[in-house]
Amino acid sequence: MDGKKVLVADDEPFAQNLLKMLYGALKVECVVVSNGKEALEAYQKSPNFAHVLMDIHMPVMDGYDSTKQIRAHEKAKGLPKCKILGLSGDGDPKTKAACLNAGMDELLVKPIKKEQLSQYL
Repeated sequence: MDGKKVLVADDEPFAQNLLKMLYGALKVECVVVSNGKEALEAYQKSPNFAHVLMDIHMPVMDGYDSTKQIRAHEKAKGLPKCKILGLSGDGDPKTKAACLNAGMDELLVKPIKKEQLSQYL
């Protein structure tokens, strides 16, 4: 998987470190940010990510709003849609529906396993 890069937006340091380790084991570069606003800014600067892993509950800007703004940016710039994977500890069908309605492609439920991440690369 060398040469691939993903964007991870999560406000929890433990989750950030775990995800860095999991992606590192997959030999994928991992750009980590702490909130949805930073995720939007990172994506606007460099939209060439294999996917975005977006926690849905973060300070400053949550994952839902960040995803909506990323989708608007893609549309305005004529960019292809990047796969955005919602991330939550809540696997409730209403949470998944909210993720899909915001423009995410899927909801992954914590705890995440390396095999789950690898299928989206």
